[in-house]
Amino acid sequence: MKELLEHFLKALDAALLASASATARLDLYAIGRSALILHHGLNLPPGGTKDLDVIQTQHPPSALLATALDLFGKGTANAGKYGVYLEPVPSGLPPVPGWFDRRCTETRGDWRVLRLWQLEVHDLAATKLKSFRPQDRLDLQFLCDRGTLRAEALQESLNHAFIWSTPKDGDPDYDRAFANLERVIRYLEGGISSL
Repeated sequence: MKELLEHFLKALDAALLASASATARLDLYAIGRSALILHHGLNLPPGGTKDLDVIQTQHPPSALLATALDLFGKGTANAGKYGVYLEPVPSGLPPVPGWFDRRCTETRGDWRVLRLWQLEVHDLAATKLKSFRPQDRLDLQFLCDRGTLRAEALQESLNHAFIWSTPKDGDPDYDRAFANLERVIRYLEGGISSL
């Protein structure tokens, strides 16, 4: 699956290079399962993910991201060809910790237009705590089992994702995310056997 995503990114870069200026750059901050495949060694067969989720940092999307979505977004010919599509995710939806981009690491690649960024692992994990779907729980368990997550750092990332909310606000997204965080911490501490 990693090779498929890398091939997809190379094709996306080539298509953007043909339609953009020589100095144009498109920053892609990968989240979701594709980020675990590309950056953390999650090994899935082809079809293990259908999309390459990236944080949409501008609203509306930049012209270059709009072009990328027109060429490689859901329902495009390229999505059918590669079996994966580019999916923008608004930064407030997962939600993403504030200033996440300052803690990212650039992924090396032979791209000319793309710049692929790896989120700090606790910031990436925090994006999975609100929805906490079965797939998110498996992904979080994978990160826990690899020994890459620390409870305090994950708590800090989640705090930064909800900088405008407190326990007293009655925000159901906040309450759900922090309840799920407690479950992950119990798993990290050996209190439960699975997420």
